Amino acid sequence: MESQIRVLLADDHPLIREGIGNTLLKNESLSLAGVATNGYEIAELAAELQPDVLLLDLHMPGPPPLETVSALRKDYPRTRVLVLSAYDDLVSVRALLRAGVSGYVLKDEAIETLVQAINTVVRGGIWFSQAVAQQLAQPVNVPEFTERELDVLNILARGASNDRIANILMVTERTVRFHLKNIYRKINVHSRGEAIVWAVRAGYGKE
Repeated sequence: MESQIRVLLADDHPLIREGIGNTLLKNESLSLAGVATNGYEIAELAAELQPDVLLLDLHMPGPPPLETVSALRKDYPRTRVLVLSAYDDLVSVRALLRAGVSGYVLKDEAIETLVQAINTVVRGGIWFSQAVAQQLAQPVNVPEFTERELDVLNILARGASNDRIANILMVTERTVRFHLKNIYRKINVHSRGEAIVWAVRAGYGKE
């Protein structure tokens, strides 16, 4: 049996904590590693538990969420951050993407959707609720890419990790990182999440 995905839940609403916590406990592939009720506890528990995924509510006492995400991505890059929010504010979504979150799930989603999102981000993918994705789906200007950059973009848009891209293209991860750096520059983004969103919006990744 594969090891369970260890989730740290950060939310200051008792009913939401109980509902999501019970769901995680019932799912054989997931485990509730810990619960934080404010931003300060997130830092402490992340250091102690080093979870696979942090489910982060944006409106809690403590440091601003951008500060929390930036610190977590720096200190524990293996931990994926999945935002839980009742709001689909585009400015916040873009800022959080730049900070390094792996997804944004609205709180009115079905619990099965949240489980799917967790499984997606822990594999290196990106997940957005449909309403958020639609907000991001603005027309894009497509720069000129090399043939290899197009290969990377198409695989990246399907949520593949760097090592997966390298295996498919039969190149080194260093080469993949080189192409991604050039792609980021050409499309004017600063994070993997932003690049994936851009690629999907531009029509890449289709089978």
